[in-house]
Amino acid sequence: MTRPNQPISPVGSMTVATRALVTLGLLISLVLSIGCESMKASQTFSNAIGFGGIPPVDLEEQYINEDSEFLEIRGMRIHYRDVGEGPVIILVHGIFSSLHTWDGWVEELRKSNRVITLDLPGFGLTGGPEDIEQFDVEFVYAVFKNFIQYMDAEHFTLAGNSFGGYLSARYAIDHPDKVDRLILIDPSGYSHGDRPLVFKMASTPVVSSIMKVFQPPFMITRNVKRNYGDPEKLTKENLYRYVHMAQRQGAKPLYVKTLQMLGEDKAKTTDMSFSGVKAPTLLMWGEADAWTPLKLSERWMADLRNVKLITYPDVGHMPMEEIPFQTVSDAITFLADAPGAGDAEEDTFRSIKKTTGEDLESLINDSNEFQELSEEEVKRMEQDLK
Repeated sequence: MTRPNQPISPVGSMTVATRALVTLGLLISLVLSIGCESMKASQTFSNAIGFGGIPPVDLEEQYINEDSEFLEIRGMRIHYRDVGEGPVIILVHGIFSSLHTWDGWVEELRKSNRVITLDLPGFGLTGGPEDIEQFDVEFVYAVFKNFIQYMDAEHFTLAGNSFGGYLSARYAIDHPDKVDRLILIDPSGYSHGDRPLVFKMASTPVVSSIMKVFQPPFMITRNVKRNYGDPEKLTKENLYRYVHMAQRQGAKPLYVKTLQMLGEDKAKTTDMSFSGVKAPTLLMWGEADAWTPLKLSERWMADLRNVKLITYPDVGHMPMEEIPFQTVSDAITFLADAPGAGDAEEDTFRSIKKTTGEDLESLINDSNEFQELSEEEVKRMEQDLK
């Protein structure tokens, strides 16, 4: 009998928890296997109740296409696609996602651009490093930089969603000579107190140990649906893909590690500043985003000078997946209208929401576009802003 003040062995605790979860998993499978779409997506009974994993070769058979390529970086096979010709745009997905989240954008952008997408380390068909202890934000960022080097692009636009937005903004600060334009879609990077439940679960020692071996499909479904403003827009194809990628062999502990490292960042009271971004930036935000609330856009608007904000009512954390046609149309308009990085007229691109009467005089003096305005026209513009 264990004394109350004696620490319980992690191994013993894990064994008891695993036995309990096997029983729970069996009960869940009996209740949900008939009607739950996420259960139907599972390849085996073990996957369906939250255990086991899908071999990478099986996932590749289903999720690669004629455009898929693989590149070895730091011992990992990075899955990517490089399509189209013209100005280069690199699209970067968020956590637990994959390059497939950009399919709607790629279809349109490839008509006039060279479009590069990749599965970040830890996700999609790329997977993570053999040593999971290597896997952290700095590791992912280092691999991301290496990948861009291999793409041999002198200048390009970066577009990133969620964690991909953080990576893109950070890269734009570190390499202002390469990034001509920046598109950030519900980006992470600033902390906030309201962490989703799944982050809190991963930060609890006993629960996180369980999650490393047991993640029932309905948990994946719940979190994906939570990231949609309108769950009805979540297609069966997208839902099944999220479930399958979460069931990839080795994915469970990597997912837990991701939640832990990003959950710590979300809870911080201090943040890095993104004021070093020089590229003209389009900030896109789903107003119904429960993971990175719309209020965080105010932090980005305060830090970025050369920025425009577009928000989407009733849309969640992944606007480019939930409403691909509308968002890619806005992105194409931005790419056509935005001045290049470092242009003399860059200040004229600032969002009207951020321009104030105090800014107007310097804006007019710095831009040739307004040099011929009369005093009466300037006063009228000031009144409009008020």
